[in-house]
Amino acid sequence: MRTIVPLLFLLLSLSALAQTREPQAAAHVDADRYMGDWYEIARLPNRLERDCASDVTSTYERRTEEAIRVTYRCRDADGEAQRIRGVARIRDMASHAKLEMRFAPLALAWWPFVWDDWWILEVTPAYTQMMVGDPSRQTLWIFARTRDMSDADYAAFVAHAADQGYDTRKLVRTPQSRR
Repeated sequence: MRTIVPLLFLLLSLSALAQTREPQAAAHVDADRYMGDWYEIARLPNRLERDCASDVTSTYERRTEEAIRVTYRCRDADGEAQRIRGVARIRDMASHAKLEMRFAPLALAWWPFVWDDWWILEVTPAYTQMMVGDPSRQTLWIFARTRDMSDADYAAFVAHAADQGYDTRKLVRTPQSRR
């Protein structure tokens, strides 16, 4: 029992420390290599995708050195196709891993509250899988270039997210049909 108490205290302290420091974005991301289509493998529930029930994809298209067009597509619970368009701007030109995302109309772009932080937390060397979140740990996505991800790869992303302080118990797997 004497050994368990200090160990438990250490684990609780490490967990609290993970919550107080910001998540770590990827050290460097090649912005051009993450352009294109991505399938959503899992996400923390969020307001943007509240009507998305399945087949969630996102497409990133480079507009300028700092601006990216973003298009989310999904199917709602009735199977109807939905589309959400937005813009991302790269905020950290050294790493290209920290962006801000806006889905509000252009007329509101001046208002800082319409921009959400969108950090690339991890991307595989071949740019076939990535994990994105925000520093408040309220949003998290796991993406892949294909509809599927192996259980081992998924578990590794979930473990990395948990290490960064995200509540991975709330992750929802995204059904992807074989259309």
